[in-house]
Amino acid sequence: MLGRTFNALREFRDIRPPNGPENYSRHEGLQVDLPACTTLELWDCPMDYLRFLSCSNVQVLCWSNYSLQAFDLATFDLATFNSLHDFLFNLSCLRKLSISAPHGFGIDSLVDFVFCGAPEHGVWRDIKSVKVNIMFKSTSEKSHFFDQVVGHQQRHEKWWKAFTVTKEELEGSVIVRASM
Repeated sequence: MLGRTFNALREFRDIRPPNGPENYSRHEGLQVDLPACTTLELWDCPMDYLRFLSCSNVQVLCWSNYSLQAFDLATFDLATFNSLHDFLFNLSCLRKLSISAPHGFGIDSLVDFVFCGAPEHGVWRDIKSVKVNIMFKSTSEKSHFFDQVVGHQQRHEKWWKAFTVTKEELEGSVIVRASM
């Protein structure tokens, strides 16, 4: 699929098994162009994979990477996280965003970008709703993250009509939602 253009593809779903980090260096320069794609669902998709996708007309994005829980998060570097950040920054038509990921590398920065940085810079002019679901291994990490987001809630909620932060006890997650 790398290096191809799909001019008429409106929806793209990619479900990747959590089989470990892959070395994408041999694919450098190969871009998948999805110019007509408006719905993009990427399940268990590595952050590094996003740099190969060009889909500027996406309106609905669902991205998850629960497979990160299986790996040592220390192996992920800033360049890897920047793949996700840059990908999100280039989705100017985005209307609905849903992200699910384990707590770890870059999640604090991601939450700050999604709920404050992107709206502040006018990145998503048509955004209607955002949901970020962060999974935790320990209750103390979950509580700390929850308190941190709630502590910055005023900073985040000024960009949204509705902004909520909830702890899901059974799922072991914190869900941050916002809507216009």
